[in-house]
Amino acid sequence: MLRYTGSPVCDYPAPRPLENDLDFVIQFPDPAPFDPAPWPPSARDLPEPPAPPQPLIAKLRRFVRLEECDLDALRNLAAYPKNYRSGHILIHENAVPDHVYLLVRGMACRYKLLPSGQRQILGYLIPGDLCDIHFATLGRPDHSVSLLADSAAVKIPTRRIVDLLADHPQIERALSLAAILDIAILREWLLNVGQRNALQKLSHFFCEMKVRLEAIGEVSFDGSFEMPVNQSTLADTTGLTPVHVNRTLQRLRSDGLIKLCHRRLSILDPDRLAAIAEFDAHYLQIRQCQR
Repeated sequence: MLRYTGSPVCDYPAPRPLENDLDFVIQFPDPAPFDPAPWPPSARDLPEPPAPPQPLIAKLRRFVRLEECDLDALRNLAAYPKNYRSGHILIHENAVPDHVYLLVRGMACRYKLLPSGQRQILGYLIPGDLCDIHFATLGRPDHSVSLLADSAAVKIPTRRIVDLLADHPQIERALSLAAILDIAILREWLLNVGQRNALQKLSHFFCEMKVRLEAIGEVSFDGSFEMPVNQSTLADTTGLTPVHVNRTLQRLRSDGLIKLCHRRLSILDPDRLAAIAEFDAHYLQIRQCQR
């Protein structure tokens, strides 16, 4: 006689004899409790997304095709950044340079000071920008570079920059094209300061910064981006007074064009803002004609 105990499963273990050779028991183990995977899966169960390219690589890829050896050299160049506080001066005017800074995170500005202490901002540096690479070979800087926010930067010896350009012609070409872009931006800034009205000046500056930051992946999915500037900084950028900047910002807000809150800027109506500024991003798109 056979007696069965337990729950039926597919794998039958060998029978075990009892005291009576004709009496067997085949035992089936109870199945493990069903534990369905949670749905939707938690963040820790999902594979991590691929890391975005380093800002310097994202910037230079706009101009040339980079080989794997070039990418490795740029990754090594950007390794081991150091954190700096807002207001730190990276480059002093007329100081003898022995290094170049690569901005990895944050924002900086180029500027000159008058003997009276008045400041004119000449340009903004964003992640991926080198400040200033031509001083490594041409001599003393003719302006200063200061951080506008807590930032991270890599301090690179001048000799290493010279060797990088000699060993990687594509990187040298890309940096040369990036320098042409800087000159194009400077020309547009001269027009902005000299000829546009206050509303156009701020509108054009905001449009330009969004395009530049978008190119390196620094604009959020909602269209906002870091803008660590106060009214005094905007005044030194545009040649306006802080009072005039305040009035112009209020108008841009009341017209539903921008939202500037907690050092983040959202352009709420990009088409209308670009129309006011007469903004044409062509001067920022050198990659389309310089391959």
